[in-house]
Amino acid sequence: MVSLKTVQASNASIRALPNITALFVGGTSGIGQSTLRQLACNADSPTAYIIGRNEARASPFLSELRQLSPKGCFHFIEADVSLVRNVDAACQQILQQEKQLNFLFMTPGGISLGGRNETVEGIDYLFALRYYSRMRFIQNLLPLLESSGPSRVVSVYGGGFEYSINTSDLDLKHNFSLLNAYKHSITMTSLSMEHLASTHPAISFIHVYPGLVGTNIYTNSFPAPVSTIYNYVMWPFMWPFSVNLSESGERHLFHLSSARYPAKQGTGSQGVPLEAGDVAMGTTGETGSGAYLLDWKGDVRPSTKVLAQYREQRIPELVWGHTESLMDKAVRR
Repeated sequence: MVSLKTVQASNASIRALPNITALFVGGTSGIGQSTLRQLACNADSPTAYIIGRNEARASPFLSELRQLSPKGCFHFIEADVSLVRNVDAACQQILQQEKQLNFLFMTPGGISLGGRNETVEGIDYLFALRYYSRMRFIQNLLPLLESSGPSRVVSVYGGGFEYSINTSDLDLKHNFSLLNAYKHSITMTSLSMEHLASTHPAISFIHVYPGLVGTNIYTNSFPAPVSTIYNYVMWPFMWPFSVNLSESGERHLFHLSSARYPAKQGTGSQGVPLEAGDVAMGTTGETGSGAYLLDWKGDVRPSTKVLAQYREQRIPELVWGHTESLMDKAVRR
């Protein structure tokens, strides 16, 4: 476990990283908001883009960020990122204004108890939020990510819980279930990140499981009867096993900024230097391989036998090829 003291000391040294530019997708609530707040507290003069659904609702938080970091620049982009075309439009704004991007931090998602719910682009709504839209942000912003150092992508979902998936129906058009969607979103994220780390070795990629964190995900996902039962009946029993939201933000900022998780062939800064040179092991079993599966404590989650088997079968390339093809098809609908 990376101690909270180590995390806080590392975060305090982010000020030594000049001209930090970051994008937070889903940065107006929960883990994204907490992590962004920590960036504003610790970085000297960051530039941060925040993507959310409602700018008016985000206005108080934007004001807070500007008070925490008077020299920082915080830009809000209003977008529903369940649609690939909206991701493209948001990325275009950033590409027009920036020449580099250090941190890409993504948390959009939700919970559903229903069946497949397709967007107008033909992708299940939650599958789009958990996987496809996140991959589109990466794909679009690779030129900026490759122009900076440190350069890191963090996707918060289920790293380390990879399962076997249906490789002949990756988008679950014909075999959708909540369990299958959960498995595919997690495993496809890890496979795509491993592929991207090998094809874009100047960028590091992290898929992290955040643990049990007290966010408003149930309130945002369900009507009052269901969310009330969760918040007032179930959560009190779960709370002793949870991670404090503020601590979660501190730890995720560490994931974004520490040299513990370097790119495979990065040049220049790999983030805040380590005192003991403790570089993490990547998904391939190689230290510093550029793709990492982490738990909420910053420890490496063991790569499953499924990933090793899929690596031998070249499934990472298959998954990424499918992902690019489906996203391009989605914007043409």
